[in-house]
Amino acid sequence: MMMQRRIKRDYRRLSPAKFLAFILTVRRSLTNNPNYPDTFWGANFALLQLLLEKTDAYEGAHRAASNGDRLMIHDRVRLMGEIVAILDEIASLLDAASVRNPDALFTTGFSITQEHRAHPRGKVPLTSSNDFTVINLGEPGKAMGSASTVPGAFNHEIHINRGDPSREADWFHGSMFPNASAMLMENLIPGNTFFRMRHHGADGPGPWSPTTSVTIT
Repeated sequence: MMMQRRIKRDYRRLSPAKFLAFILTVRRSLTNNPNYPDTFWGANFALLQLLLEKTDAYEGAHRAASNGDRLMIHDRVRLMGEIVAILDEIASLLDAASVRNPDALFTTGFSITQEHRAHPRGKVPLTSSNDFTVINLGEPGKAMGSASTVPGAFNHEIHINRGDPSREADWFHGSMFPNASAMLMENLIPGNTFFRMRHHGADGPGPWSPTTSVTIT
């Protein structure tokens, strides 16, 4: 019998006071967490920063609303909806990145569900996506990667190279994505840039895709 751990999305049903306590716990848990360092967040670091900013705003709105400020009650409801959307995205990233180390999820501040599998899943060898593409979105530093997923893939990793694509030392980690069909990259340096991607599954990463290049504006 196997154990699968996932983040519970039960934060949607919390009362305003409990929701505040929850997001403060998540913020504290994800700050300087050695299981999820800056290299893990990569291009998604702005998402973590947005959570921190929205948490501060929610904390202020909650205090004002608790004192009877009707305008802040409306703001608190609006902020809660925005934060839930951010939490959903972060939870997907953490779930995907923790396949090989599920115990790390217990350090995130989220509630964790543990599911027993009566029949272990067969291992599926990962293959590369031969249709990986990157397009310039026409906005400074932004590009969108896209590829078909493959059986057994849980998340998808992009590497970036602004030098010689034949030199392994010139490649560096860009980010991890839960959806291979829409891999948004931001804060890229302008100029000709090479990209490659690979899928991650239960046994780690698969082979690299063919390299593609695009000029970043």
